[in-house]
Amino acid sequence: MNDDAAVAPGERLATEEEFKSGQNTYVENGVVYSSVFGSVSKKEGTVSVISGTGREVKVLDKGMIVIGTVTDNMRSVIFIKLDHITVGRKEFLALKDGKIIPEKPRMGRAPMGRMGRDNKFHESKEKLCDVGDTILARILYNDKDSYALGLREPELGVIYAKCGVCGDDMSYNREAGLLVCNSCGSGEKRKVSMLYGAPEKIRALFT
Repeated sequence: MNDDAAVAPGERLATEEEFKSGQNTYVENGVVYSSVFGSVSKKEGTVSVISGTGREVKVLDKGMIVIGTVTDNMRSVIFIKLDHITVGRKEFLALKDGKIIPEKPRMGRAPMGRMGRDNKFHESKEKLCDVGDTILARILYNDKDSYALGLREPELGVIYAKCGVCGDDMSYNREAGLLVCNSCGSGEKRKVSMLYGAPEKIRALFT
């Protein structure tokens, strides 16, 4: 790839043996790729991409808190469409979707959808989250094709949900531990974030 060549997100730039990964690039399996639209710059053994936006662009990675929408809830895995995140002049791209693998209930553990003695929600598919829910999650590790996500911390979990009966917005009744529909009053159990209904606190996580 020559200097000043125009590239798109996901385009191969070089191998790590040839060049180190610089600004607006990421590495997978020893290969350096572009994370943005821009032009290639190679200096002092490092390959970078100059973005037209003026922002420093990175890729979501292990340990970060992310936000996304549940797209499918299967028996063995829950799929999440992740959003890009902008923090000041930095933009973090979600080039892959996320997934949550619910834990199987064990003997002596709390019932599905309930808090255990360790005050951690014991993840189960039925009570964790549902299709259409907006969630906060943490990246546990970065697979080749997706991000593995977890919801164990108190601020992680569902932050917005619609009623499965009538489709209206739901509020969180902390006393009952239920999401309750604002229209029909239907109640649903989820792993709800402690930040549900607090958008200013959610924004603070990313600033």
